[in-house]
Amino acid sequence: MAIRLLLGALALATAVCGQKLVTYVEPTSTVQYSLAIPETAAAPFDVFASIVAPSNVTWAAIAFGGCMLRSPLVVAWKNDTNILASPRWADAYHPPDLYNGTTVTVFNTSTVNATHWKANILVSGGSSWLGGSVKAFGSIPLGWAVSSLPLAAPATINSGIRYHNVGKGHFEVNMTNARNTQSAFDALKTSPI
Repeated sequence: MAIRLLLGALALATAVCGQKLVTYVEPTSTVQYSLAIPETAAAPFDVFASIVAPSNVTWAAIAFGGCMLRSPLVVAWKNDTNILASPRWADAYHPPDLYNGTTVTVFNTSTVNATHWKANILVSGGSSWLGGSVKAFGSIPLGWAVSSLPLAAPATINSGIRYHNVGKGHFEVNMTNARNTQSAFDALKTSPI
């Protein structure tokens, strides 16, 4: 158990087919968050994110400002055999609203099977916002949240989401290890990870 917690607490750098990603595995839910960015000096930049969750997880989210409040959030979930992802924003501790400052594209490399679902997404507008930004180098804090409670209308990105009953928290990754040449970053959009 201690080894599992230690591994879950570490953010690991992963190289997949020449692409570089940083990965964090949340130890309680085993949801895996992986991120990649293009080589750039500073925000704004697009972020490739992959969220892999056990099938009992109804939604999983990442907060680019390190916490739920006043920073771009992306909430992803499965609906039958499809993956949906929704940009959100919260000014208070209540279910976050749809956010038009961020665009999320779900790639066809996203999958659903009997045990897990995977959301491979491109987040545009999530690295910079009024009041903050994601650094392109060094360690950054990110937030996570996971729920097993049903969504109000899982077939639409406008769906209401319920409380993160499985958990919420923070993790750090070193974005220097997530930097990719533009061609390697573009390949993430079509190559399954």
